Amino acid sequence: MSSADDTPAVSPDIPEPTVTRLATYLHVLRSFSEQGVLVASSLQLATAAGVNSAILRKDLSHVGANGVRGVGYDVGRLTARISLALHTDSAHAVALAGAGRLGSALLAHAGFGHGFRVVAMFDADPTLIGSVIEPGGPVIAPLSTISDVCAGHGADTIEIGVIATDDTTAQDACDAFIGAGVRQLLNVTQMTLRTDSDVVVRQVDLALELQVLAFNATRTRPGSASAGRTTGVRASNRKPAMGGARMNRMGSPTGEETVTA
Repeated sequence: MSSADDTPAVSPDIPEPTVTRLATYLHVLRSFSEQGVLVASSLQLATAAGVNSAILRKDLSHVGANGVRGVGYDVGRLTARISLALHTDSAHAVALAGAGRLGSALLAHAGFGHGFRVVAMFDADPTLIGSVIEPGGPVIAPLSTISDVCAGHGADTIEIGVIATDDTTAQDACDAFIGAGVRQLLNVTQMTLRTDSDVVVRQVDLALELQVLAFNATRTRPGSASAGRTTGVRASNRKPAMGGARMNRMGSPTGEETVTA
């Protein structure tokens, strides 16, 4: 394997679809690492991420992982390289609007680890204001104070706002974040937010995702015309598929030629 010093540099201009897939690869690699996998082939990574090997290799070329046949991707090194490309190698301050069931579930499930730290939380429920969800976490402030709190964080600049409020206050939270200079928003409500052209909004609609899965399930039922065929909708956030090919401790399917980063 090549050393870190002679590895090609990360491309500064990565296409947005590639960024999305790189985030998926990062999730897969971390899962591999947790299972003790030290080296993984392009086929393993592509299968776990739900893409084909050619797309994966092209995506990884943007982070300097062009590959040398015969060894395999070093999971730790590739994880570090993708983290660097996605800027998750350093902590990013996040503010969460909505500390109810949805916001609490997000905090408990994601934990906002791996380069993300929740430094402010907001809610409109007076029974939640002033409380703390996790020991050492931020005190929940009124939703109406988003602009003042975010603008006053100084060196701990809030770069990302997560909107997990009820639908009636989602736009108000969005406007407040934008007013405080936050230009990256994750929206997990069902509302379509109105924003300035320079604001990036990532929409996560669980109801929509369930509808897509229901459509796929209908198409693949035994006896349906499309049963057994690929639906064309890729599961970009599926968990690593560790079954199927038999793997050794290093994570390489036995007898398969692999590629190194």
